Amino acid sequence: MLCLLLLTPGIVEYLSGSSQLSLLVTFPPLFFVFLAANLALYGPGALLIREAMVRWKKGWGSVLLLGAAYGILEEGVALNTLFYSKANPVGALGFYGHWLGVNWVWTAQLLIVHALWSIALPILLLGLALPETQGRSLLSRRGLGVAFGALALDVTALLLMTGAIYHFYAGPFLLGGAFLGIAALVYAAYRCPRDLLRPNTRYPRRAPWMFFIAGSAMLPGMVLVEDVPMSRHLTPVLATLGVLGFAALELLWVVRNVGETRHVPQLIALAGGLIAPLMLLGFLLQLPTGVGLVPVALGDATALVFLHYLWRKYAGVRAVPSSRVAGLAGIT
Repeated sequence: MLCLLLLTPGIVEYLSGSSQLSLLVTFPPLFFVFLAANLALYGPGALLIREAMVRWKKGWGSVLLLGAAYGILEEGVALNTLFYSKANPVGALGFYGHWLGVNWVWTAQLLIVHALWSIALPILLLGLALPETQGRSLLSRRGLGVAFGALALDVTALLLMTGAIYHFYAGPFLLGGAFLGIAALVYAAYRCPRDLLRPNTRYPRRAPWMFFIAGSAMLPGMVLVEDVPMSRHLTPVLATLGVLGFAALELLWVVRNVGETRHVPQLIALAGGLIAPLMLLGFLLQLPTGVGLVPVALGDATALVFLHYLWRKYAGVRAVPSSRVAGLAGIT
């Protein structure tokens, strides 16, 4: 459980620079306040989704659907970035593609980011690091209640805080739509076939380095696909469909080429590829300040050591049955 709790905000927030590691140097108390908020937001979300997959006996299709539902909860309900045009991280996408109160291009990109990086990737890495957790429930009935309570409390606190900062509240129509979207995605995940996104070949078709490239291309590719129509003042519909289509093609490539067995090196390379652009982004964001480079370097070094450990851990594995493969957590 601790491994998953550390991975969830660690990857998407701290490696990317979304939450500033420089605060650890400049204002440590504020850093730990934000750390607690991130742990209470990301940790329960990932734990509950993994728990649902174990108990429902589902696969990666359900993980991604629930990850998108989590993205609506965080970005739509808690932080309002799906709706508020002037929210700090949204930038030009708060106006390009804003319709009926929703930042549609931003929403498409953020739901993919949360489904992949906030939820699926930490679950994958947990299974790689601790394969003995496969198929095992990590939460008791009381633990489920604590996780739900912590998530609800954190979402409510963030909703009130962001409303006070931005002086913006989404209102009943948008928030009601957000909760309906969450409910629809949860229902779809519950009804989703277990073998959706299951590899359709026995062995990998491509070398690990190609999976690293595919993972590395995911985030920059989505940004490029959205930026081209925006820079040419084309309809935002093209950017939204482009982001969704690009992510779907990448996912299809992985499913067609990863194989059901002997694919642990491919999975580790894919994970490394997904993490690499975040590390670069976090470094570039801290470069002008200088003061945050040391904690960023330590964070990046920790990620590299962790990936190297996984690579060495499975160096001698020639064939691993899909029921034991990293990250599937006993749900394939």
